[in-house]
Amino acid sequence: MIIEDKGKAIAVAPLMYSKYNFLHFGNLRKIEFIGSPQSDYNNFIFLEKEQECLKLFWDYLTDKHADWNFVELGDIPESATFVSLLRTMSTEELSGVHLDEVITFSCPYIDLPISIEMFLQRLSGNMRRNLRRRKKRLSEKYRVEVKTHSDFSSIEEAMDAFYELHQKRWETQDLPGVFAEKKLRDFHYDIARHFSKKEWLSLYILTADDLPIAAIYSFNYKQKKYEYLTGFDPEYSKYGVANLLRMHVVEECIRKGLKEYDLMRGDETYKISWNAKSRKNLEFRLIRKGLFPRIYGWITKSVTATLLAQKLGKSLTLRQ
Repeated sequence: MIIEDKGKAIAVAPLMYSKYNFLHFGNLRKIEFIGSPQSDYNNFIFLEKEQECLKLFWDYLTDKHADWNFVELGDIPESATFVSLLRTMSTEELSGVHLDEVITFSCPYIDLPISIEMFLQRLSGNMRRNLRRRKKRLSEKYRVEVKTHSDFSSIEEAMDAFYELHQKRWETQDLPGVFAEKKLRDFHYDIARHFSKKEWLSLYILTADDLPIAAIYSFNYKQKKYEYLTGFDPEYSKYGVANLLRMHVVEECIRKGLKEYDLMRGDETYKISWNAKSRKNLEFRLIRKGLFPRIYGWITKSVTATLLAQKLGKSLTLRQ
């Protein structure tokens, strides 16, 4: 949905409408962000007249597109303007709808200092020693290089190297990995090509004797680096190749004057080892009357029912 003022787009709501069946028990007619669940961050885009635009979006959803019983707006950064706007909506405006707010993810990030020496001082002594020792061991055994997508014959060749490393990492755990489906690989080919033209793409490949062994797929935008996904060859895990490559990327960010390295959603242990700070992602659920949407909302909200919620998600079948 787009709102225009005198021919100028001033707000965008990137939403989609989906229908789900649940074990033939009930159905869920859901409004959610088009990036769900792959996108680490979702948001509305407001250029001006934020409160008026939110009201127009809400009026459209409750009047002209009212065939829904659950709105799930997930992974919105806590600092987003939309968060404060929604919290100020009146009971009258939300008539007939129950509003829930939950924390979905911690999102670690690194504040980048002005020098590499200052950054290293922040790391634990053990982390510094491991980085030095593993870099030395790897360099003694292999000819080590860090390449970017520009060093490959095409964007597709560079992305294929990344896809293979990402899949290797997850296949060792008997998991499919993000890029098991061709349609998602094709989508990221398009993203990589477009972002490369904009100089937003930042794809790094660590090689040993010209063999790709680790990769970081990231984006640069407005003095920030966003680390979207990584991959590595498990045969080289004893060298800590993912961390060695990440250290190289952090050093490059500092040299270029970037202000922040965003490790994106998820509080995995390796992120904490970089002395990262943390922000929160929020999810807002707007639930209409009805037994099934209320039950679904209660289960997925409950922290103590995490495993049950995962099973519930797997039981939801998208209706075409």
